Amino acid sequence: TIQGSMKDALSKMLSDRPSIKAMLMGTRQGDPGSKGQTHFSPTDGNWPKVMRVNPILHWEYAQVWTFLRGLTLPYPIYYDQGYTSLGGINNTSPNPNLARDDKSGIKFKPAYELEDGSLERAGRGKKAS
Repeated sequence: TIQGSMKDALSKMLSDRPSIKAMLMGTRQGDPGSKGQTHFSPTDGNWPKVMRVNPILHWEYAQVWTFLRGLTLPYPIYYDQGYTSLGGINNTSPNPNLARDDKSGIKFKPAYELEDGSLERAGRGKKAS
């Protein structure tokens, strides 16, 4: 773990490990910053120079969950609490499309139960109060 912004942390990591020339990314088409990216895309702008490798660029939402759950790979617990897209603490809420009434109030189904992948970012924007 490297503290700081993503750009600063990437700079530090590449400075500490200059042999790193490429990084695997989880970017998919439609993600912020994905426009113009291909399976192999160098960083742009004033980002530290490294090749971004985007193996799941053309995957759908459900394919990501099939892969993660099929291999029992770890993922942040927030996805089990109804979050389907993680951003900043002030702009991320559980996805309202996963809400269900429970005897004790509103609960959220896990992210992998979202049936319409086009609604993945429905919990992003203004933080729910």
